Amino acid sequence: MFKVRIRGIFATALTKLALDWGFSVVQPTEAVAERLGLAPDPSPPDVTVKDHGSKSGVVVLGSCDAAGALVDRVRDLLDPFVAKAKDGVKEIFAGTPYEEGGRHYVKTPGGGIAEIPSRYVVYPSPRLFTLLRPPVGPRRGVAVPELFVAGRYLELDTVGGVKYSRFIGPEDRLRLGILADGKLRQLAQGLGVRFKSSARFAGEDALLEEARSLYGELVGLSSRGWREGEVARPGDCLYIVLFDPEAKAKLDEVRSSVAPTVRGHHALRAQRLGRCVDVLDHAGADVYGRVAEYLARGDVEILHVKPWGDVIAMRGRALGLKNGVLVIRRELKPGGVLDGIGVKIERGFHALTCVAPGSTYVVHSYYDASGRPVGSYININSPAEIGRRIIYVDLLVDKAISAEGERVLDLEEAAAYAEYFPQRYRDPRRLIPEGRLVCTEEGIGQEASTQQS
Repeated sequence: MFKVRIRGIFATALTKLALDWGFSVVQPTEAVAERLGLAPDPSPPDVTVKDHGSKSGVVVLGSCDAAGALVDRVRDLLDPFVAKAKDGVKEIFAGTPYEEGGRHYVKTPGGGIAEIPSRYVVYPSPRLFTLLRPPVGPRRGVAVPELFVAGRYLELDTVGGVKYSRFIGPEDRLRLGILADGKLRQLAQGLGVRFKSSARFAGEDALLEEARSLYGELVGLSSRGWREGEVARPGDCLYIVLFDPEAKAKLDEVRSSVAPTVRGHHALRAQRLGRCVDVLDHAGADVYGRVAEYLARGDVEILHVKPWGDVIAMRGRALGLKNGVLVIRRELKPGGVLDGIGVKIERGFHALTCVAPGSTYVVHSYYDASGRPVGSYININSPAEIGRRIIYVDLLVDKAISAEGERVLDLEEAAAYAEYFPQRYRDPRRLIPEGRLVCTEEGIGQEASTQQS
């Protein structure tokens, strides 16, 4: 079966599930190994799982067979948000650059678009590119006119230099650096080498054998012709997997079978509380709601997470829970136009954002310098989690309320990416609230009839 390495705040629960599903878990952390009785295994993984930046999901990266098998099992049990990159990470392909708006791009074999960094001078003729960051959803990727060939322990590239995974410590860096400056330099003169995290467990013979193989592959890639759009070397498959409160509750239950776990454990982990959550786990205190409310004070951050993993962070000041709704004030920077409302943002404008814990919509109402409301924007989302970080996943459908009336926005975008959604959110239109809702300092209300058109 496939070998999986799992890191991050979901590691215990996902490791338990991976073992139940027949995966072999390699390089477990000491804590996870102790909880699950795992013997040390330094083998390189077929697939790696690590935290998403929002701490509300994971990034799955590895061979397509292994990554796909793992994500399929996670999808069947948890029904999370799942977005797969259109192309592989470090995929090498033939493409022709083109210019648009002063920047250069190349179309990827998967049908996406990748930007070419401005440090490269490129011409409109076919050549090989490596995808450093593949497109996901509508987000463009990044491709460079260089070659990167990766093995299980190391990677050779045409950029040059010696690089190390951040998980390789000083002693191993010294050992690997001596190898790079000596035998590897003789083997692959003029090429760069990057040691992957598993290199710290590998012996010199294994590293040199892999380097020889990669060098031969790189020479072969660069010495033949390639057709436009042809994949010269597949990359690793990349998945963004995001968990809503329902999926996190299931992960809490899985974790509780092998370690003390308080209700809301993974939601609290997303609040970056560190070992404070361990204390709550061992105390067995069912205090998630009260802790979340306590954290939602003073300066807070709203994490508006797109289904493909992009995060829009908005900072504000919590005014408190009013009638069961967290009210946040955000100052707006002059310039630009309020999306969906069409009002230019002037000096002194501010927004009040209302978030009810567990609600599938968030109300953003906008006010001018005199405090007069100028419109509201209602975001449809997964049930919101509150705390010092307010977290939800955008379902892409919005409702705008202005002097001109009410409009439902972005239905086409939601339909285009519905396959990323859990089954329970495949029709986000049913979650749109009725009426002209407004966020005030006292919570969510209805606009006065005199303001309606």
